[in-house]
Amino acid sequence: MTGSRSPLSGQSLPHLIPFGEATLGVPLDTSTRRPESAPVVPPPIDAAASLAAVEHLFPADRRTNDPEARLAHSHGQLAVGEIDRLLYGGRFARLVDLVVEPIDDDEVRALVTAAATHDICLVPFGGGTNVSGALLCPGGETRPIVSIDMRRMCRVLSIDRENGCALVEAGITGLELERVLGEAGYACGHTPDSLEFSTLGGWIATNASGMKKNRYGNIEDIVIEATLVTPAGVVETRRPAARTSTGVQPLSLVFGSEGNFGVITKALIAIHPKPEEERYGSFVFRTFADGVAFLKQVRAEGLLPASIRLVNNNEFRLGQALRPAAHGLGAWKSALQKRWLFNVLGFTPDTMAACTIVMEGAREEVARQSRGLRKLAKRHGAVWGGAENGRRGYSLTFAIAYLRDFFSQYHIAAESFETSVPWSRIEEVCHAVEGAIVTECAAAGITGKPYLSYRVTQTYHAGVCVYFTMALDCRGLSDPGAAFHHVEQALRQVVLDHGGSLSHHHGVGKIRQHFLPQVHSDAALETIRAAKRGIDPHNIFGIGNGAFGR
Repeated sequence: MTGSRSPLSGQSLPHLIPFGEATLGVPLDTSTRRPESAPVVPPPIDAAASLAAVEHLFPADRRTNDPEARLAHSHGQLAVGEIDRLLYGGRFARLVDLVVEPIDDDEVRALVTAAATHDICLVPFGGGTNVSGALLCPGGETRPIVSIDMRRMCRVLSIDRENGCALVEAGITGLELERVLGEAGYACGHTPDSLEFSTLGGWIATNASGMKKNRYGNIEDIVIEATLVTPAGVVETRRPAARTSTGVQPLSLVFGSEGNFGVITKALIAIHPKPEEERYGSFVFRTFADGVAFLKQVRAEGLLPASIRLVNNNEFRLGQALRPAAHGLGAWKSALQKRWLFNVLGFTPDTMAACTIVMEGAREEVARQSRGLRKLAKRHGAVWGGAENGRRGYSLTFAIAYLRDFFSQYHIAAESFETSVPWSRIEEVCHAVEGAIVTECAAAGITGKPYLSYRVTQTYHAGVCVYFTMALDCRGLSDPGAAFHHVEQALRQVVLDHGGSLSHHHGVGKIRQHFLPQVHSDAALETIRAAKRGIDPHNIFGIGNGAFGR
């Protein structure tokens, strides 16, 4: 693996391609590799007079209609539908016409005013990491579209040490936020897979969740107050406090807003002293069901570490396939561990599951958690897998998107989708998806064996987040994208039919919006749309996500 962004970078991974071939039942022949080619970039629409009202607000180095910039601001990271078109010469029906980079709230307000006056469509842009089609421009949009790139609004404006909070601009990336807070002795703790590129504003707009939510909370727990600039004015609460009872909370409009209401410019967030210690761990269970029972008891007994994630057998074996080549003593030790696990303890390679743990906090707290978790795992028949396996398992998630794009060269389409499920329905939902993917692949004309793995990534009092990853061999299909989309949408319906939610943290965007009537009542959807009409009556923020699809 080349590059430097992933913990796997610079390592030889000799087991990966054999694992892929065996799992999918197809050879990964390098002669079938798809050559990359540039996508078709449509020209901007002819709206010079309207756009001039926006362009004069920004100096030349903070505005552009360069084709590459327009393309980069008109897509997210959805594998089939966005990345596939980018890499292999696809076509985008519509792109933004202009990209601007404001530097403060005053410029954002001036931009929104100009857009409302000249009937321009605005689209906020953070890190561009969404996987819900949220940044795809509506094909029928006839107005000029301006992308508001928030990258320059990336400062930590102030740190309130006494009250444990910080005022932060919305364009800051997760990596930069942790770096700046870390220099001051603090952490935010919100750690999504996209930490390197995603932004605070994007987290809020998608109602995101991070891997360490047990300790730091989901984004709605982290954000104390936020500023939303809309065509009707600035939506925010004056004199923010830890908690208030002042009627319906305007702050709720920003969470999951997905660019439909306005621009999130800054937020007051909770921060925490950097932990004294960070410790990794891992357990191996005989079955996924044993691991689920362990997770439920961990929550019941209050032993929650910062992160605890359970992977099923397929994902466990993928993790093993990503191990670097072992030599000498390392190879001998690995073989001895396997013989002990299988021949002595009676574990079965085809049913094993694994749990990775990250513990953070004071040294005494971490030590207490470690002792308690080991004791509890032992009662569920688990074997200690070691700290290094925990570290590897935790960091593997940051490489998934790179692996996805690697396999796409060989006509293997892959993507992830997530849901929240009651404890009582975890097994039902997982088994239903496992059965449905085989049936739906056959109906779509997809040959070979579909790959499906899943993991429990977050736990709650009433349920968990289950994260699925699927990969399909799309060679020989007349329309691979349509076939993949058919299977993915069918599996989402299966999840809903068996008691899962539409999304846990990816949001709705455009690929899930037609499912919303199954999730919200008619009155609930009308309430959301009425709020939109109140603050954006002319649909200036017309990206059309969620309940606002066309």
